[in-house]
Amino acid sequence: MSGRHHGVGTRRSPVFAGAAIVIVAVVVVAGGYFGVQAFRANGAGCDSVGQVSLAVDPTIAPVVSDVLSATDVVDRGCTDFEVRAEAPTDTATELAGTAGTRPDLWIPDSTLWLLKTLRSTGALPEVAKSSVANTLPVVVAREGDAPPPATWLQVLQAPDQRIGDPLTSSASLASILGALAESEVAISDAKAVSAALVPKAQDFGRIADQPHDTADLVNQVAAEGGTSVATEQSVVAYNAANPATPLTPVVPPTGSYFLNYPLAVTAAAGPDYDRVKDAGAALSSVLANATSADALSAAGFRPASAIPLSDGRGVGPSAALELKNPLAIETTLRDWSVLALPLRTLVVEDVSGSMAAKSGDSTRIALTVEASVGANDLFSDQTEMGLWAFSIGLGGGSQDYRELVPLGPVTNVVNGLPQREAILTAIRGLPALVNGGTGLYDTTLAAFRRVKEGYDPKFVNSVILLTDGTNEDQGSPSLDQLIATLEREQDPVRPIVIVTVGITTDADPVALQRIAAATGGTSYVAEDPRDIPDVFVQALNSRTQRIGGE
Repeated sequence: MSGRHHGVGTRRSPVFAGAAIVIVAVVVVAGGYFGVQAFRANGAGCDSVGQVSLAVDPTIAPVVSDVLSATDVVDRGCTDFEVRAEAPTDTATELAGTAGTRPDLWIPDSTLWLLKTLRSTGALPEVAKSSVANTLPVVVAREGDAPPPATWLQVLQAPDQRIGDPLTSSASLASILGALAESEVAISDAKAVSAALVPKAQDFGRIADQPHDTADLVNQVAAEGGTSVATEQSVVAYNAANPATPLTPVVPPTGSYFLNYPLAVTAAAGPDYDRVKDAGAALSSVLANATSADALSAAGFRPASAIPLSDGRGVGPSAALELKNPLAIETTLRDWSVLALPLRTLVVEDVSGSMAAKSGDSTRIALTVEASVGANDLFSDQTEMGLWAFSIGLGGGSQDYRELVPLGPVTNVVNGLPQREAILTAIRGLPALVNGGTGLYDTTLAAFRRVKEGYDPKFVNSVILLTDGTNEDQGSPSLDQLIATLEREQDPVRPIVIVTVGITTDADPVALQRIAAATGGTSYVAEDPRDIPDVFVQALNSRTQRIGGE
C-alpha cells in the first residue's frame, strides 16, 4: 500500500557450530515505517557482512523475505538485505529524489516501472535479472458469473468493469496495454481503445478515494459480484485463503501483457555501486534456486519462464502480448491522468433554420438530437453540464442564445427533473426551436464567459459548440474581433477550452478552427450528423492533447 514500508531483515541459520553470531533486532515505528534488521558480527566464510537495502513490491515481498531468511549468509553473497515492502510509486519517487531514501536494489512488479523512472531520472536502472517471477493480468469473477472476454478491448468496454488506477497499478495499466497491443496487430482498433478509456477514467474519478489496489478489487468481486481486472497471483492467493468460495480468473484468447518482476540496481553512482551490484547478482542466484521457485509457486507466482502454475491453479497457458510502440505507455498514463479529471462543460447547440435541412431520410436537427442523446452516456456522473440553444434572436431582443438547462452538477434538480434527465429532455425538444439565422459569434463569447464565471480548478472547464452554418448576425463582432477578445480574456491559470463541432460541410471550418485554437481547444467536422458520438469522444480525448502538452 502506498506510503507504508515494511522492513524485514534476513537471518542466517546457525549451521556452523561455534560461529560467533550476534543478532540484535531493532524495531522502529515512526512515520509509518516498520523495520527489523539483523546484524551479525561476522558470518562464517565471510570476511565481513555488508548491508544492502532492497525495495520490493508488496505482492512478492513476503516470499522474498522468507527466502532470504532461510538462506545462508554465504549464499547471499555475504550480504544482509533490508527488505522494504514498498509500493512502486513510492520507490519511483525516491529514485527521483523528491522524497524518502532511495534503495540499493529494487524489485517492482513490472519493467514498466523502470521505464517510468527514465523520465524523472534521465537514465534506466541497470537490470541484475530481467525477471525473478511472473504473473499476468486476468479478469476475475465469481464462479459462473461472467463469460470469458474475447479481447482486452472488450474488457475495457464493459460498463461496470473494475480496472483500478493505471497510474499506480501495473495490472490496470497492463490491461490497457494489452488492448493497445491487440490494436497493433489489427485485432482491435486504437481509436476504440481511446474511446473506452474516456468513461473508465471519468468513472475512476468518482471512486479514486476508495480502496482500489488489486487485492481490494478482488475482495470487492468476492463481496459484491461483477468483474475486475486483477492478477493471476492475487486470485490464486485469494482462492488459497478462501477455498469454499473460490473466484474464477480468465484471460482473453488473445493473451495478456505479463508482469515480470525485474531486479534492478538502483544505488547511486559511487564507491558502493559495484558492491551493491555484486549483492544483486547473489540475490538473483538465490531467487532462481529450486527452494525459491517452490516458495514463489506456492504464493501463486509463475517462474521467470512464465510457464503455467501447477495443479490447475490460475488460467493455464496464455500468449504474451507485446507492445511494439513503447511511447504508448507514457501516452496512456498521461491521457488517463487528464481524462480522470471530471468535466465541467456547457454544450451549445445550433437551432438555426438550416438545421431543418434534409440529411438522408431524416434532418440535421433530428440526427443531431439522436446523436446528442446517445453521446450523453459518455459523460460520467461527476460531470457538470449545462445546455444552450442558439439562433439569431432566440434569447429575446439581440440575444442569440437561450439557456435551456443551467450549468451544474448531476445532483441539481431542474424543473422537477434530475440534471441529466433535464438535459436529455431539453435536447429532445430542440427541433421545436429550429428557426432563424446563425448567431455564432455572440453566442460563442457569451458561453465562454459563462463557463469562466464559475471556473472550478478541480474540473476541465470547457464549451462544446455544435453548428452547421456560418455567422449570420450582422450586429455581432467580426471573427477577428471575437478571436482577439477570447485571447485577451483567456486566463492561462484558469483556462476555458472551446471545442467546436461543424455539422456537415456547410459549417465554416476556418472560423471554427480559429475559435477553438484561440482557447487551446480543437475543432472537428462531422460530415454526417451520425458521426457526432464519435466527435464527442474525440472532443473528450482532446483534453489530453492540450493539458498533457502544457
